[in-house]
Amino acid sequence: MPTDETRRVLKVFGVAVTAFEDAVEKGAPAEEVRKADTEVRSRLEEITALIDQLRAKEK
Repeated sequence: MPTDETRRVLKVFGVAVTAFEDAVEKGAPAEEVRKADTEVRSRLEEITALIDQLRAKEK
């Protein structure tokens, strides 16, 4: 069963991806797109760390 932390990480990641997608689709200035991209990459690293933690528990 997912923990509250897992839910939080996935929700924040989803929001970041949506913001990035919106920035790209509306043709936002390059700085806004880069900022959104940086947020997505940061959140993806957080998800990767969570997956690594879960894998460590599995062993």
